Amino acid sequence: MPTIAMFCGHMFNAGSPAEQDLAARVADEIARLDVTVGYGPLACGADIVIAEALLAAGAELQVVLPFCEEDFIAESVTSGGADWLPRYHACRDAAAAVHFATPGAYVGDDNQFAYNSRYAMGLAALRAQIDGAARVQLAVVSDKIASLSLTGIAGTVADIKLWRDLGGETVAIPAGPVPRNLVFPQREPIGSGTKRRIRSILFADYKGFSRLGERELVLFMHLVMGRIARVLNRHGDHVEFRNTWGDAIYAIIDKPARAAQIALELQDALEDLPPELSPQGDTAGMRIGVHYGPIWVGTDRITGNRLWYGSEVNRTARIEPVTPVGGVYCTDAFAAALLVADDHSCRFVPVGRVELAKAYGEVDMYRLEKA
Repeated sequence: MPTIAMFCGHMFNAGSPAEQDLAARVADEIARLDVTVGYGPLACGADIVIAEALLAAGAELQVVLPFCEEDFIAESVTSGGADWLPRYHACRDAAAAVHFATPGAYVGDDNQFAYNSRYAMGLAALRAQIDGAARVQLAVVSDKIASLSLTGIAGTVADIKLWRDLGGETVAIPAGPVPRNLVFPQREPIGSGTKRRIRSILFADYKGFSRLGERELVLFMHLVMGRIARVLNRHGDHVEFRNTWGDAIYAIIDKPARAAQIALELQDALEDLPPELSPQGDTAGMRIGVHYGPIWVGTDRITGNRLWYGSEVNRTARIEPVTPVGGVYCTDAFAAALLVADDHSCRFVPVGRVELAKAYGEVDMYRLEKA
């Protein structure tokens, strides 16, 4: 059986005599496991060594970067020395695809790296499911890391712990005596009193709402919004934030599995609406988009209420306008998060690359359905 790998490992400086021995150990494991596809970033050190070995073995390289490329190169490539840069570009150019967990800038948040690892794990799981392949994690680890007792939300140790907690197999490859004298760029901290969290995001709106008459609006608020409120209320504190304006619904939900459940329950609750809520007999109904990503959480300076915001929220808002009435569309990041959590209550039907509303770019989209 072929193997799909998610790879990770410690960063280190180029030019070490120990690197050649490490590259040989990596190549041996790739051959032994018959790795056909590898998903991971391209940080200096272990990532690039693994990527080069995958390409040399004829395997497919799928690069997964946590944020915009310029910031990633500064933080994770040239921090190990300028010699890594041409090797980075060679791997990137030879890759089958480059995925960005988020297209925005680095904001000094470890959640961005943690989210990228989950995203890469989920993409590997999704590909293994499609190809009928085995899954494995290739991890290059420092000789000084003898256990998983260290804490932290990001980094190689955190990636190994997460993969193993999810029941996955990790093949640990000792890094050897490679130098780790990294120099990171100086950046000013962002967000005084503002935190970052990785959450599920749900947006919904009612197609046909703008054509409802004055009399039907009362029925809409009572019937449609009333049913939506009952669904959200059933899930209690799992719904960490909710807002509405007109026919639009915006919710932040703690876990992807819970967000999927809520989205499907909402559509079930709105299946049998009266004909008065379909103006002029046109197709009318709720459209729901769900996504998963890092979000800022702070205080609304106008209302004083808690506020969840950021580019991933904006991206989710552009999904529901292109979703069919009665359906739920989700991003590959959301599907990946469900697979990483080993949740099988839903299935994903690929719909291909979809152009988001308001020229917000193309993304790989899936139709979310009950399993």
